Amino acid sequence: MRSKLPYPAGMPAVVISFVDGEVLHAEIPELTFDMPVIEAEIRGVEPNNQRAILPLTAITQIVVGKPEAPPAENVVEGWDRAVFHFLDGQVLRASIAPDALLGRHGGIWKVLPIGGDEVTTLAIPYCALKGVFHVRQWDSRPLADRGDSDRIDTVTRVLAERERHLEELSTPEQRRPLMSRIGRRRGA
Repeated sequence: MRSKLPYPAGMPAVVISFVDGEVLHAEIPELTFDMPVIEAEIRGVEPNNQRAILPLTAITQIVVGKPEAPPAENVVEGWDRAVFHFLDGQVLRASIAPDALLGRHGGIWKVLPIGGDEVTTLAIPYCALKGVFHVRQWDSRPLADRGDSDRIDTVTRVLAERERHLEELSTPEQRRPLMSRIGRRRGA
């Protein structure tokens, strides 16, 4: 099955954001993530450029078309809550429409950012993402209060769980660190 964004007749106008911060306005004949490149017709100030093949590894995100008014609040409540973590550190918290299209090399989502008043269609190559996380609820703490304390708490919890697991092991030999068990067997 091909992953393709359905759009009206003609080529959609897109704004392509690159990893190095450059932005390119273009039109694309078809937006798929079946190949590791996209083809674009350039509509910029440089009259010499007409068409380009752009590797997805160079692209952070693509804004497709014009923003739309959001649907009714009760419709948006049925959408998933997602947090997009980009490799460059950018984080996007948004409600996402259920008609997301996931292709081999990227995905296309209609997103309504938290506090936003427009739905935007974003096409994002997977190589630009650390991950897209589905969350149960939005973090209501102010941004300044979200620091690394959560990460430290998580590390502490994981270490405590590992320690508890070691205590549950049946024999004293199994509780010893792996390297000391290997050395002991060699000497036996």
